[in-house]
Amino acid sequence: MLKLKYITGRGGDAVGGLSAYLATLSPDFEALAVNPSFLAQAFLEQVLAVRRFCTDKSSHVIANSYGAYLLLQSLIDQPPLRAKVLLLSPVLGRVNNEKRMLISRPPGEKALKSAILESRLGLPEYLEILTGSDDEICAASLAEETAHALGVNVRVLQNEGHLITPSKVMSAVQAFLSP
Repeated sequence: MLKLKYITGRGGDAVGGLSAYLATLSPDFEALAVNPSFLAQAFLEQVLAVRRFCTDKSSHVIANSYGAYLLLQSLIDQPPLRAKVLLLSPVLGRVNNEKRMLISRPPGEKALKSAILESRLGLPEYLEILTGSDDEICAASLAEETAHALGVNVRVLQNEGHLITPSKVMSAVQAFLSP
């Protein structure tokens, strides 16, 4: 039986949206909502909560946006994660988008960058990054650079932003879950 875990993006919920779709794909589905009460915790507590959530062996994990960032943070200096992982529009570090007047520097950004460069992430058995060419939060160039540094797969969907079209997400999830 397919064990499927999902970590939402910032403000996401474990019942609606992508969670609702993913719940139809496996009777063994569990979601971790990165909702306001979760975000009220200290950053380190958020990372530890994600680490505890992803301890089961041989599962499939899908993490979205800031949830993907927390998952990567949870892998620093850890043994390899026994799972297949798909990161959707992941936050991967600092963003300075002058066109949209958006500046973002997530907590622990320097620690993650160091861990990636020093190969200190307990990478999962399989890891894929999916982002859009027009993603204002997960710049395609940063996604490609990160994937190259980690030696993992990256797919950049043309003309897609941070909120990838649901049909394209569903297609990517289906491909990810197929044996």
